[in-house]
Amino acid sequence: MSCVIAVTIHLTDMNIHTSLPACLLSLTLFTTASAQTVSTFLNNTSVKVDDAMVLDAEGNLYGSNYAGTNVYKITPDGNATIFATGFNTPNGLAFDSQQHLYVADMSGNHIYKLSHDGKFLDTIAVPNPSGIIKSFDSDTMIFTQYQSYKLNKLAPDGTIIPMFSSTPLNGPVGLAYDDAGTLFVANFNNREIFRVSDGSLEHVATIPGSGWLGFITYAHGFLWATAFSTHKIYQIYPYQTDSVTLFAGSTAGNTDGHVGIATFNGPNGIIASASGDSLYVSEYNTGHIRVITDLFTGIRPMHDQRNNLQLVAYPNPSQNFITVRAAGTVQRVEVMDLRGRVWLLSNETSFPVVSLQPGTYVLRALIEDEWVTSVFVKK
Repeated sequence: MSCVIAVTIHLTDMNIHTSLPACLLSLTLFTTASAQTVSTFLNNTSVKVDDAMVLDAEGNLYGSNYAGTNVYKITPDGNATIFATGFNTPNGLAFDSQQHLYVADMSGNHIYKLSHDGKFLDTIAVPNPSGIIKSFDSDTMIFTQYQSYKLNKLAPDGTIIPMFSSTPLNGPVGLAYDDAGTLFVANFNNREIFRVSDGSLEHVATIPGSGWLGFITYAHGFLWATAFSTHKIYQIYPYQTDSVTLFAGSTAGNTDGHVGIATFNGPNGIIASASGDSLYVSEYNTGHIRVITDLFTGIRPMHDQRNNLQLVAYPNPSQNFITVRAAGTVQRVEVMDLRGRVWLLSNETSFPVVSLQPGTYVLRALIEDEWVTSVFVKK
């Protein structure tokens, strides 16, 4: 007899809310942790990174000095050097698949294409370019024009293709893709974030407070945004309207430590690590780079887990059903969100996920008495 159980477990108060059929499955309880820590990654009086950042394929971090003329390269161990110079106000940064770096020079009215060793390869004249990101599935670039209120495509041959202009764009800068290839764009001026969908801009959220929104990034089912003027970092669930949570920050400061007490000073650029487990944050007021580590440490079973068996989930992304496959016999499957909350249990290898909200989920399968994990995206 097969069954799928929708279940919510709150381990903090031990309340379990579910309607269980006759084929009751035993539950494995999880604890959630909040171990995120903020530290200062770059604090160098001669190096200022106060704007956009991007990672190359080797894990090096590149950062703009908007108030200066340089783009810096910072190795994983924190060694910073000038990668390229001569810009007016270097703003957005993005790599293509060939590791060519694109630099949006806002007041300089150009987008520059550079080789991976810093040589200038191409110059594209365009008024006030601000944010820039590589397209999800090609080397076409997507870029914003801050003062012109525009969102455009930049083809590899240098052709500019308009996408949107004017209202509701209002000083657009921030750009991010989710795991399914959905593009998000954020207004610097009024802190509003939009989803680009079927030729339209759909409201996602407005960051609370006043002042400016710096940049946005995506990691593990959430958007993350910097509240430039109020010194805060916000977490946004982009598949519900105005689902915004204060994640870190309070008043201006430079306190490191637990995310609950850490302070920032004009957080502006933000980018997730390749694994999505860390966030790099540049500070406009100081030129420092802060890093928030252990972003998702909350999925911890209350017994040992050995991940020496491979688990495959397909289709991925999934909309209606998902199937899991492994070398051994799958005894049970659990679906959790990234905070460790269990939403589905099944003793089948194929089961419906249509009831789940869009986002990133963790699959946990008991395979021959060993727990194995994988990740899938619900569309």
